Amino acid sequence: MSEARSQLPQALCAVLLCFALAGCASAASVLFPVTHDALKAKPGDYEIDPHHTQVVFGVEHLGFSTYYGRFARISGRLSIDPAAPAASEVAVSIAADSVDTPSDELDRQLRAPAFFDSDRYPEIIFVSKHINITGDNKADIEGVLTIRDVSRPFIIHAMFHGAGTDPANGRRTVGFDATATLRRSEFGLNEWRAFVGDDVKLIIEAEFIKAN
Repeated sequence: MSEARSQLPQALCAVLLCFALAGCASAASVLFPVTHDALKAKPGDYEIDPHHTQVVFGVEHLGFSTYYGRFARISGRLSIDPAAPAASEVAVSIAADSVDTPSDELDRQLRAPAFFDSDRYPEIIFVSKHINITGDNKADIEGVLTIRDVSRPFIIHAMFHGAGTDPANGRRTVGFDATATLRRSEFGLNEWRAFVGDDVKLIIEAEFIKAN
């Protein structure tokens, strides 16, 4: 009985903490509203928030599963004008040696000369050339992707997620979800073709903060 009584204040504190956090979240939504309408985003130049941006890749592994990894260091810029969204521009650089999978040995092999050769080609670069608006808050970003010394046309299917002021730093922020697919053999990434799929699925989550 005494043990149950001692646990009661702890449970009560947990409940009160949940209410307090919910109240903070509600207050933040009022003080720092987020719009999910791309036409209401503030125009201007933005830069990637590296702490809230990820590029995740997935490939077929021996027919058993889709194997996922990611790149940990990403930089870039975005110029947007909601009044003329098709005129927006984006450029992104991914550090090739930041490839990150569940296997340290695989990471070393991916950085090696037989694959990304990250010492010679430290950056994976995408530069937009044209943006096609495909629906409300949706666009296909056509551009050029360069991996190693190979540059090829590439399309990113993007969706506007939200825009507003980040309460943590007070800076204007815009966010996007995106997907894309590439055939790695087209970029000379031919290792393990007998075991690992050629098609690579990309999942991109990106936040851009207003440039100073």
